[in-house]
Amino acid sequence: MSKPKTAAAGKADADKTAAKPAPVSWERTLRETIESVAIAFILAFLFRTFEAEAFVIPTGSMAPTLQGRHKDVDCPKCGYHYRVSASSELDNRTGARITGCNVVSGICPMCGYKLDVNPTNLDDAAEYPSYNGDRIIVNKFAYDVSDPQRWDVVVFKFPEDAKTNYIKRLVWLPNERLQIRNGDVYTAPAGSDDFRIARKPPDKLRATLQPVYDNDYVVPKLIEAGVQPRWKPWAAVSEASPWQISSDYKSFSTDGGPPGAGWLRYQNIEPTATIWDRVEKGQRVTSPPPTPVHDDYAYNDGDTRGCNEIPRGREHPVSDLALDCQLNVKNDQGAVILELVKWGRQFRCQISLNSGKASLSISGQPDFAPQADTDIQGPGGYDVSFSNVDEQLLLWVNGKLIEFNVPTTYEHVPPSGSNDLSPAGIGVEGGAAVEVSHLKLWRDIYYSVDADDGRLREFVKAQDLSRIIELGPGQHFMMGDNSPASADSRYWGKVDRRLLIGKALFIYWPHSWWPSWAATLRLKDVELKLPFWPNFKRMMFVH
Repeated sequence: MSKPKTAAAGKADADKTAAKPAPVSWERTLRETIESVAIAFILAFLFRTFEAEAFVIPTGSMAPTLQGRHKDVDCPKCGYHYRVSASSELDNRTGARITGCNVVSGICPMCGYKLDVNPTNLDDAAEYPSYNGDRIIVNKFAYDVSDPQRWDVVVFKFPEDAKTNYIKRLVWLPNERLQIRNGDVYTAPAGSDDFRIARKPPDKLRATLQPVYDNDYVVPKLIEAGVQPRWKPWAAVSEASPWQISSDYKSFSTDGGPPGAGWLRYQNIEPTATIWDRVEKGQRVTSPPPTPVHDDYAYNDGDTRGCNEIPRGREHPVSDLALDCQLNVKNDQGAVILELVKWGRQFRCQISLNSGKASLSISGQPDFAPQADTDIQGPGGYDVSFSNVDEQLLLWVNGKLIEFNVPTTYEHVPPSGSNDLSPAGIGVEGGAAVEVSHLKLWRDIYYSVDADDGRLREFVKAQDLSRIIELGPGQHFMMGDNSPASADSRYWGKVDRRLLIGKALFIYWPHSWWPSWAATLRLKDVELKLPFWPNFKRMMFVH
């Protein structure tokens, strides 16, 4: 049987009928041999570098960075897409489906609507299936040539059972002393009491931020029923605000009128199930009071039935925040001010609309005055992000991290007891005419030290990380991004270097989408929908 020809071989045959090949010189032969060897070496190196096993994420301990078994949900009231953990439907030891165990509801983190996703409801079962976790490529060569780095997402052998693979984020390194304070991680060299906060690099910071509220998903029906909007103009009783609100409550604009400052401010107002029940009946409601931002996760808020779930504990207030918005600048006068409040202190970034000069400030610290040039100069559209995380202020404009003339880190600010009920704001001054839209508020990961925290209440050997823990040579400390629902080094201890398998690199196969027109094939107890559609949006590098 003849082998099928490649396109190149077919072309070569055609060329033979036209002319005889030219003689091949020994120089050309040598060059081609060297090139072949080099290419083979490169391919072998790449294969070794990206050698991967079929690593599948089973649980949500690293959510939202990596998804375990979950349900994908679109809120029918505001349209926000979120995920609800369904890993409780699987046996932790065997990975088999637990009969009678179902996720029956989820709570939208934007509008608070509780959605029935019970798969036993025949009308909804097809809409809210449970999907398997992400499949990832792991660079198993990374730690053969370099040391693990803080904040790497690492696959390793579970210290208490080397047959089991775990995946967590590496937070502390060998020969360090460690503490957790107010949700942040602190480290000191062995033998030292000089603890310093461990700051995440900008790319890690952006990847680990958790959504608090996205104003693109505001629900006018709630506001018209009496629930206060989360973003609204803020002015003294005797003053008129320069801000005008769009009819859909999604954007705010000023016309450059008053020269004084005018503010938009955020308050964390969360509608309850009772409020939604009354609004659905067409009744007026009393707006709930604002609360501090907490470390709650929509991923963990699903109700289950028949799963023996451990109830979650109370969330913790979070003060490390980030603010995103789109500025549509209409003139080159005045300035825009972005503000984040932490423990009663104002952290501000003021940007001149004429020169693009950005200036940072902290209330009570007059000597803190970093400055930088930005591309915000005159009319135009600009995407702006401002963060106050890990005792450092960062600014991005149109996706570019802005470099300031001096460091933007600051000394630790002790908690003052303030609830920070208005933790974010956007102001204008000097006659600035702007439109602000696509407002998003984010929070940092809050690492918990509670011994009986939420679902991890079963771990009786929890360590109190408000005390100092020592790491020796070759020892690492791992923690999950989903801190309140992660079994990690807080509970089973340190990880030796020899147990590290590699660095998580890429989500190459998240669960597939099943279009509504897909045909269903049933083989005994197995149901398969064809065709599937790859979930390209979730295929990404792991940070």
